[in-house]
Amino acid sequence: MPEIEPANRRPRVPGRGTRFLGAVSGPGLCAVFVWGASFAATRVALDCLNPFGLVALRAVAGTLLLAAILHARRGRLLPIRHDLPACIFLGGVLSAHLLIQAYGLQRTTAIHAGWIIGFIPVTLALGAWLVGQQRLHGLGWLGVALGTGGVLVVTGAKPPDFAQARFGDLLQLVSCVTWTVYTLAAAGPTVRNGVLCVTTCSMGVAAVITGVGAAGAGVLHGPFTIDTLLVLIFLGPICSGVAYYLWFAAVDAHGPARTGALLYLEPFVALLTGALLLGEPVSLWAILGGLCVLAGVWLVAKGSAKRA
Repeated sequence: MPEIEPANRRPRVPGRGTRFLGAVSGPGLCAVFVWGASFAATRVALDCLNPFGLVALRAVAGTLLLAAILHARRGRLLPIRHDLPACIFLGGVLSAHLLIQAYGLQRTTAIHAGWIIGFIPVTLALGAWLVGQQRLHGLGWLGVALGTGGVLVVTGAKPPDFAQARFGDLLQLVSCVTWTVYTLAAAGPTVRNGVLCVTTCSMGVAAVITGVGAAGAGVLHGPFTIDTLLVLIFLGPICSGVAYYLWFAAVDAHGPARTGALLYLEPFVALLTGALLLGEPVSLWAILGGLCVLAGVWLVAKGSAKRA
């Protein structure tokens, strides 16, 4: 999601360590833990729900909660008329993104998905470079190469009991591209309407699209249990609603740069929850590849700069 530094913020004077502790101790850390655990939760939900049904229920719950937050803050619920077509497009991209991730998690582990999703900052940097919004220096290109190599190592470490793991990993990699498209396309509407407004609108469109798909494909393919209900509550109101709001609050309080650094923790949360809750295998090659991905992301961040 594009993150905008408020123009009227007064500069903070505490030291660097104090600022970082402030960022990691608040809402941003909670959001990252929720999003990291969502991979394992999605795999649990898919035991009972079809991908279309899961994404539709998640999008509906997230839309309702974000709309309630906007109403409480007296914010704009719909974007300006000029940006409405863009938000409809964003909703289509968001629905595709969530569906691709869900179908991918039917075929691969939450651990693999978490490591591959960590590659998103690299695809974002490449996308911004292609459209002329960002420059990549030598260090940045080295990070792209290292991160790409890490993804290849992760996808090459095929976990047992997952015959279609490589296809599932490929779908997760495609979802990195869809999120890049969403982020770059949302930049303009976000500046003019605010992040919450654009997110609520696009998620509402995604709820409609996936709801129509769920009506045709069905919602359930297994018995609905208490565990499924708890996972839906986690993925819907908490992951798609509360976590977004907490993330925006952290960005507003600490700025996008310091808050964005917390995303390095998300793959490790996915690893812990996948291993502890689902008993997924943790291979040495997957860990090494994942660390290469994170190192590549760090180099890309160091070796890139916005164009004037």
